[in-house]
Amino acid sequence: MPAYLDFSDLEETLMDLIKQINNPPWSVTITRIDNGYTLCGTDKCAVIEDDDEDELRSHEELLWEIMEYFNFGGSKHDSERLRVVREKP
Repeated sequence: MPAYLDFSDLEETLMDLIKQINNPPWSVTITRIDNGYTLCGTDKCAVIEDDDEDELRSHEELLWEIMEYFNFGGSKHDSERLRVVREKP
């Protein structure tokens, strides 16, 4: 009885492996664009636009997005956690 091998998904599997090598799990690429930032991770992409009236807003959003993506913020029940705070002189 001859063996039947199905390689129909081999190309897709190889492409997924190549993608994982080029973008390891839990990685994010931040690119500065004309009017803000693009963030592309392994599972999602986001765009953060600059605000003409508040020049720190996009930078603050960028930090929050990174903290959320890597789960740096923790929860309100943690004894220590990271936060982004604006200080005014």
